[in-house]
Amino acid sequence: MKKLSIVIIFPFILWGCNKATPPKDEVRESLRTFKVSSQKVQSYVEATGTIQPDSEGGAKILSPLQGAVEKILVRIGDNVKKGAPLVSLRSSDVNDTYASYLSTTAQLRQAERIYNLNKQLFEIGAVTKNDLLASEANYEQLRVASEGLKNKLDIYGVSSQDGFQDKLLIKAPIDGYVTDIQAHIGDRFDTNTPLMTIANLDKLVVVANIYDIDMPRIKKGREVVFYTDVFPDRSFKGTVSYISAQEDSDTKTVKAYIRLSGEKDIFKQNMFLRIQIVEGETMLPTLPKTAVIYREGKFYVNLKKGEQFTLREIKPVRDISEKVMAVEGLKDGEEIAYSAIELEKP
Repeated sequence: MKKLSIVIIFPFILWGCNKATPPKDEVRESLRTFKVSSQKVQSYVEATGTIQPDSEGGAKILSPLQGAVEKILVRIGDNVKKGAPLVSLRSSDVNDTYASYLSTTAQLRQAERIYNLNKQLFEIGAVTKNDLLASEANYEQLRVASEGLKNKLDIYGVSSQDGFQDKLLIKAPIDGYVTDIQAHIGDRFDTNTPLMTIANLDKLVVVANIYDIDMPRIKKGREVVFYTDVFPDRSFKGTVSYISAQEDSDTKTVKAYIRLSGEKDIFKQNMFLRIQIVEGETMLPTLPKTAVIYREGKFYVNLKKGEQFTLREIKPVRDISEKVMAVEGLKDGEEIAYSAIELEKP
């Protein structure tokens, strides 16, 4: 009886297995498909970038004299007011200028006394008019020289009332914040080497890194929309104002400079941004994301030709919604597999 039971049950097991696994061709015939159609899509170039100070609104801090850095009085990120001391330098030229100022001032006092005396003597006929004019010319010459040296000392940050010193105090030429400090204590410097950089708080710019393959699509004056994680529920706008002519050979990117529109005081230097440079509206094929396959850095769909499916490479352009994307590489009316996973099954 045990043998008979085994023989009878076994055929039913085989029949059940065959019925549960239909042939692969039958699966393909029942596979759901999607017919491609186009719709108007706003196209844009995507990039990343940062908030940076606008060079047109900033100031490179230079020294009018050669010398050495004695003390740095600010740090990167500090807000400074116009006239605030930035760095103290030591220069022998300051010493020479101050000594010349003292000597010229002493000569000026003597020339003034002689000129005033000659005016009195001329009135009583004790000196000639030529003597009076000569003393006046000498006085005016020394007065101009003294004022010029005093102005130099003011530029150097040395008050004529402070007494002798050979220090040069560099002050902020504008209100702003310190974005970079190139100088270090003890460094020698010349008149062409920037000591630090101050940016105008009211002048910021977005610097976008554009891949070289996207450069033909970027034009001056294009509208820009950008986002930052600091304000996740907001978008901001700007306009492309300048495109660099130089490419970074390591990253294969070119810098595009974008003027901000609207409020600027909420942004901070080096704030990271996600950027979309708007190209305009164009008709693009759209399809469900479930139809897309990603292999070895490329995107594909299964295109139906007759009763067969073949891979067709596509280029995603942008997301239309959570489930739909716009692409390049397909035509209206072409039929693709709705679910790429079904065709990937063994």
